[in-house]
Amino acid sequence: MSEAALNTCKLLLFGRCVRAVLLSVGVQFLLLTVFLLLINFELFHPLNWIMSSLRLVCSFYTWFACIPLLGAIVFYGMTLSHQHLAERRYWPTRYRWLLHNGPQKLLFLFAHAIVGYLTAWLYTGYLHTDYRHFIFKAYGQDCVNSYHIFLLGMGLCAGAYYFATEYMQEEASIDFDFAEQSRSEKLREVLYATLLKAPMSSVMPTICYTFVFWLFGTFLRYRLSIVLNVDTDDRLLGIVDVITNGRLLFYAWLLGAQIVSNMRLMRCFYAAILSEPLPMTVARHRLSVPGEQELTIVAGLGVFNVYVVQCLAANFLYQEAQRQTSSVRSEIFQLTEPGNRPANWRALCDQCLSILDSFTDELSNSMRKSNVDQPIYSDTSSALLAEKLLLRQYNQLHGIRPVVAPQHAEGPSRDWNTKSTDSIRRVPNWCERTSTKLEELLQEVLHRIPGIVYFFYEPEGAKTEFLLENALPVIWLTQALAQICVASIKEDNYGIVQDDLPAIIKALHRLKCDLDRLANGTPNFRTNSSNFNHLRYAVRRSLYNICISFYKYLGDLTSSGEELRQLQTFVYQG
Repeated sequence: MSEAALNTCKLLLFGRCVRAVLLSVGVQFLLLTVFLLLINFELFHPLNWIMSSLRLVCSFYTWFACIPLLGAIVFYGMTLSHQHLAERRYWPTRYRWLLHNGPQKLLFLFAHAIVGYLTAWLYTGYLHTDYRHFIFKAYGQDCVNSYHIFLLGMGLCAGAYYFATEYMQEEASIDFDFAEQSRSEKLREVLYATLLKAPMSSVMPTICYTFVFWLFGTFLRYRLSIVLNVDTDDRLLGIVDVITNGRLLFYAWLLGAQIVSNMRLMRCFYAAILSEPLPMTVARHRLSVPGEQELTIVAGLGVFNVYVVQCLAANFLYQEAQRQTSSVRSEIFQLTEPGNRPANWRALCDQCLSILDSFTDELSNSMRKSNVDQPIYSDTSSALLAEKLLLRQYNQLHGIRPVVAPQHAEGPSRDWNTKSTDSIRRVPNWCERTSTKLEELLQEVLHRIPGIVYFFYEPEGAKTEFLLENALPVIWLTQALAQICVASIKEDNYGIVQDDLPAIIKALHRLKCDLDRLANGTPNFRTNSSNFNHLRYAVRRSLYNICISFYKYLGDLTSSGEELRQLQTFVYQG
């Protein structure tokens, strides 16, 4: 990908992140209005209730007091933008993942905690006098306010709780909607859904924090009183004092609902704005504005270090391929000047096949490391597969060796029966035998130490799961390629797609065989994930569409007789 196209992607995504931050800043005043309406509720004076709440929101004190929270929101938005736009790399061990992502996760946790704390600090300024101040007068002495400490701690707990449930192990993800909606419809749906779920989403952090405060609250207040050189009050000394204070628990629950809703809304704003289609073209045109750079589909698919851009490019191609009439498809099938060459289709096809082949190769290598069985074709009955699997497990359990060694397996090198060129059997000396035994003993000892295997060994099937979790561009590309091939029957006047049909069919068939092998040959692997099912069905649907449209010419498009037989059987079965 060229440097100019990469800069164009960065500018477009930066503008979207700025809009998401502005939306997050604006929603703070909406949430504050809802909070004031709830705590100042007056049943018999509704007009006075609404006007007083709005007067507080529009006051100079509110705007001045919101400055720290708005600064924290901007900081939170920057860290969230980095999470969305960072490169998704595979780390084989948890130690390497922690070494690379640990500082970023700590920074993100700090952003959650500071937003939660400042939200609680701002909102407690509108509560009753007993809850508003950090230090209050009691019998002529300055004391630490236990109620205020409890609510400030609730803000920290709510932020940390949301981070632990959403971002502790998972990366920031974007859910692409299959139904096309405008930005206003998405934001309105997100706002309604978040506000409806807020009451229940804050129950668990409130209960957890109440239990933690009962355990460590007395110690915290004692240390704060020493630091500030003030006394401690005698409120909230035990769990009974905490759970019987209904107003305090209500305020804590309300603060938790506000903080969790705030963070969920910011996450949904980023997902909704970053998932909007990017303006893309098939080929670069002569630009009228100097310095302006167009983003092509091929360039977008080549942005491997920004997962969002690759997903948007694949989704754009998929949407255009599914339309009844598309100017993008017409431009793909056109010949370019000079030379009347299919430059548009050639660049697009090469890029798509490169992505599919590299994904298939990585998937095959990861499956080979996970001891996945050899390819099992989908036309074999499930009963026969189960019988073979049970027979293989029975033989391994009782030590029964097969009569004929498998052809695909390479026999391990055995020093005891390896013959040299002069037919003399080589026997390892005592030093080699001792070294081998010590190495095996060391491996057993290391595996028994708690934490060693967990942090420094690659989990079985982790690379395969990582590839399947990030297979969304491949899901869209397979269907887009198949639909373009089907549409070429009527729209491709020059027959430029026909030369690449064998390569496309071969790439899709390879991927289908690996996915079938993964589904049928590994009983202990979790293949019930949504991404795996979507990918497998997308590949099968793509092959089905191509084979149905070019059924008469399958013999000319495939060079292997076994592949042709599988494709024909695949068509018969649907």
